[in-house]
Amino acid sequence: MVRKIVLILFPLLIVADIVCQQENERITCTYFIQRSDNAHGLTVEFHWYSPKGDDDRIKRFKVPPFYGSVYDYRFVPGREEGRWRVVVRELETNKSATTFFDLNGSSEEFFAD
Repeated sequence: MVRKIVLILFPLLIVADIVCQQENERITCTYFIQRSDNAHGLTVEFHWYSPKGDDDRIKRFKVPPFYGSVYDYRFVPGREEGRWRVVVRELETNKSATTFFDLNGSSEEFFAD
């Protein structure tokens, strides 16, 4: 069974952004950071919110100084259908960015145009 995901990106920051894409049977969300804003390293949390809250997850990452991105992923098989929300937070600066995607039924295409 192939699932269809529709991504709607709503970044809350101009400097930091989240880009999500399908890779095989997983959704990978990458959080981009201005390297100049990361001179001392950052702690970043990915918050994955499922449609009914039964499959939520928080994962914390240490981003080394001057790195420009960090990513997290979830496997698609077995995930709840509906609207998912991903929020990434920088713990030191309290900055955050949010994106949404819809995981729906079966389709020949994974992403809608």
